[in-house]
Amino acid sequence: MGTKTADLVLYNANVLTMNRRQPRAELVAAKDGRIIYVGKNDELDLFRGRGKIINCGGKTVVPGFNDAHIHVLSYASNLLSVDCSPASVKSISDIQKKIRQEAQRIPPGTWIRGSGSNEFYLVERRHLTRHDLDQAALHHPVRLTHRSMHACVLNSLALSLAGISVEMSDPPGGLIDRELETGEPSGLLFGMNSYINEKVIPPLSEDEISHGMKPANQKFLSSGITSLQDATVRNGYAQWQFFRKLKERSGFMPRVSMMFGFDALADFKKRGLCYGYGDNGLRLGAVKIAPDETRGYLNPPQQELNEMVLQAHQTGFQVAIHAVEEGTVEALSK
Repeated sequence: MGTKTADLVLYNANVLTMNRRQPRAELVAAKDGRIIYVGKNDELDLFRGRGKIINCGGKTVVPGFNDAHIHVLSYASNLLSVDCSPASVKSISDIQKKIRQEAQRIPPGTWIRGSGSNEFYLVERRHLTRHDLDQAALHHPVRLTHRSMHACVLNSLALSLAGISVEMSDPPGGLIDRELETGEPSGLLFGMNSYINEKVIPPLSEDEISHGMKPANQKFLSSGITSLQDATVRNGYAQWQFFRKLKERSGFMPRVSMMFGFDALADFKKRGLCYGYGDNGLRLGAVKIAPDETRGYLNPPQQELNEMVLQAHQTGFQVAIHAVEEGTVEALSK
């Protein structure tokens, strides 16, 4: 058979191939990021002197995992924020303590970002309010994002900066939770993360996000995730360019298929970027549409939703639709 050129050879391994005709093997050889050979230990001589060779000592080797739905840039941003996830906090007082510590570390007026909150796992079994956050940081605007990414809580200063008051009506697709006695905003907002990100809170700089991508990259790879699908509805050409720069600098190793929001469809079409455009490291994926019933009715309306799907298909793109309420799921069958 002769010798073969490979960048990496794993041998003496328990290889689970996912191939019914050859479910197990002992040796795997790869070149340029692709598996080129699967076989037995006694075939190792085919590759000696031709790349890095690792004795796996009988440990299990499996193909890389694909994460089919993740928000990469949000995840990287969360790694730079105050961790308020169930793994880190157990109660509202725990969250207040972490927010208070961050407020002591940074100058007054600087935004504090918290992430990962989940009321179900808190001792109090409730969402936080502006009053809870005010007790922790009165002179810093605070935004605490729910683990679902579809809700957040602002403290009083952040509400003021956002212009959210008793007089403000709910924005399209959003819902401002209000105190029963006064009608004042409680601080809890549903379906308004995009509104806050785009109009209120200063965006993280490209350097800051790049900094967050380093631990994100490591966490993906250490979990065996070698490819993923970024399903962020706010993605557009700017995010595509950011991913491209990361790939060019080898700043992010997993292969990426990037979904993008419907509002960016015309821009990608004008630039001549079609479905599947890109290479093995970064490809353009489906158009993401996220209808909701946050205010008790379908947004966008059924006819508009149908037209959006038709337009995306006529442009040659697949469509991915986020639907969690009963009504939004039903709308997709019409």
